[in-house]
Amino acid sequence: MKIDGNELAILQNDLDRRGQKQEAWKIKQEFLKQVRESGDHCPCQEKCPHHGNCFECVTLHRGHRDHLPMCMWDMLNERIAALSHMTEGTLYEYEKKQAACTDCEGCPGCGE
Repeated sequence: MKIDGNELAILQNDLDRRGQKQEAWKIKQEFLKQVRESGDHCPCQEKCPHHGNCFECVTLHRGHRDHLPMCMWDMLNERIAALSHMTEGTLYEYEKKQAACTDCEGCPGCGE
C-alpha cells in the first residue's frame, strides 16, 4: 500500500481544510483501516524491536531528537529540495564550504 502521498489522505486533508469535518473523519478512518489491513508498511531497513510500531518509533525519535525516523526522510527531503531550488541548488556547495572553514566559529557564512 502506498502511504506517502496517498489519495485518501490527501482528500481527507483537503476536506478538513474546507471545514468538512465529518466527511474528513470518515475518509481518515478508511485510510487508517486500509493501512492496518495492508500489513508491514514500515520503510525502515533496520529490523529493530520497534519496526512497524509507529507510536513507539516516532516517540523514541522525538525523545532523542538525533535524527528523524526513516519514514519521514522522503517528505523532508522533498521540502528541503524545494527550498534548495530557491538558491539554484547551491546547498551542497555551501555545506562543503562550511565544512572546510575551520577558523570562522560562529560565522553565518564564509565571506573568506
